[in-house]
Amino acid sequence: MSAFGTLVREMRQGKRLSQMEFALACEVSAKHISFLETGRSKPSKGMVLHLAQMLQTDLAGTNRLLSAAGYSQVYSDQDLSSPGMAMIREALEHLLQGHMPYPAVVFDHEYYLLMANQAMRQLMQTMAELGARFPARPNFLLSLLDDEGIKPFVGDWETIACHMLQRVYHEHLAGPFRDQPNRLLEQALSNPGVPENWKGHVVEHLDYPAIPFTLNLGDHQLSIFSTIATVGTPLDVTAQNLRIEHFFPMDEASKAYWQG
Repeated sequence: MSAFGTLVREMRQGKRLSQMEFALACEVSAKHISFLETGRSKPSKGMVLHLAQMLQTDLAGTNRLLSAAGYSQVYSDQDLSSPGMAMIREALEHLLQGHMPYPAVVFDHEYYLLMANQAMRQLMQTMAELGARFPARPNFLLSLLDDEGIKPFVGDWETIACHMLQRVYHEHLAGPFRDQPNRLLEQALSNPGVPENWKGHVVEHLDYPAIPFTLNLGDHQLSIFSTIATVGTPLDVTAQNLRIEHFFPMDEASKAYWQG
């Protein structure tokens, strides 16, 4: 079986599609799908792109299929600091600044912090003054689970930790690299004190439309919820993986903390 055929089969099975169901969706014969998966037929570049579209894979997954089939990748994967990403950076800076005085951040698909507005930088500085330790490249998920990170400040930590672990678990299963180890999740679960029932934890009896969390910062208790946005119609792998998270206060005391 070819590398391309193996990858297509894994992606098809990840979507819980039989060869017949997938063939019908692609408007080709089941025999042709079988030949592609076993390596008896080599797909054209157009067919690779068609299969990727039918598999609803992301840009990185499409590039991976093209490479496996022996074709050049069609989607760029530029660093956010590169000149070609200038308009994306400008848009992100506008969103971050426009959310002031409340915190907002940009992180990648593995939850590494890429950008933050002044309110978020100040929040992290306050945590650091209260004992938190952040690496040069902070990771939101890992810091949430770290006794020397955000964890000590989160009042309802177990619920938030379980929610985040479930999110990382399901995002990996839905992504193009589901056949590979989920290294971020493995690293997260290696932290001491991670709830053993994280996968089956259910948030019940909440009186809010979104999962809130509480930050205890010395004499201040902040009630917060967040929204996450993405870059629309991306044509770059990095741009597609960006997540913009805006944090909002849930009560007047929390509003007053940031509004001064």
